[in-house]
Amino acid sequence: MAFWLWIALAIVVALIVIMLFSHIRIRVRYSRSGQLDQLVVVIQALNGLFHYQVILPSILIRGWSVVYHEKRTGGIAGDVNHKQNSRWIGKRTILRYIRAYRTVLKSTRQFKRWARRTLKKVECTRWRLDFRVGTGDAASTAVVTGLLWAVSGCASGVAGQYITLKTSPQSEIAPNYSATEFTVVWEADFRIRLGTAMGSFIKLGTKTIHIALAMGAWRNMLSSPKQA
Repeated sequence: MAFWLWIALAIVVALIVIMLFSHIRIRVRYSRSGQLDQLVVVIQALNGLFHYQVILPSILIRGWSVVYHEKRTGGIAGDVNHKQNSRWIGKRTILRYIRAYRTVLKSTRQFKRWARRTLKKVECTRWRLDFRVGTGDAASTAVVTGLLWAVSGCASGVAGQYITLKTSPQSEIAPNYSATEFTVVWEADFRIRLGTAMGSFIKLGTKTIHIALAMGAWRNMLSSPKQA
């Protein structure tokens, strides 16, 4: 009997180790063509057991506010949920996030340092930023094309300062000399080990001075904007 208990314990320990060394994978795709924006975020964990997808098929800017429609799908395999909502981000929502962030800073020792170190543990395995641009004038189209090459290089350079690039950033800037056009597509894949992520959040807990304030601030930061 004891033999089988030890076998079961060894299997459980092996499964835990495999889980901790598995990756949380995040795939992001943003595209804009004309006045249409779309954002897709896919999150996978536990070797595909957990799959979550968020799609923003339309993003509209109305004055100083942003209105978007979202579709959420996913969960643990065998228990998939579907949700659809329209959200609205206005001045009050932004101020709420700013206040919550300031509260987190006050209630956590060296929060910015922790955030930088945690982000550096995130690996980027794919980075591609493509543009297609046309102004209706050949000369100005060439100038804008050159500027977009600089923007693309700066974007990948800034990303490399905060996360770990495990790939060579790819980019294509295509000028359209015959029509007015602006199209952008950004695709990126990120990953971090589950054990590394858990260790970082445990460390965040040890750095938290005012637990109640911090928990309330995190709830405000992670809560969705109100429905439109």
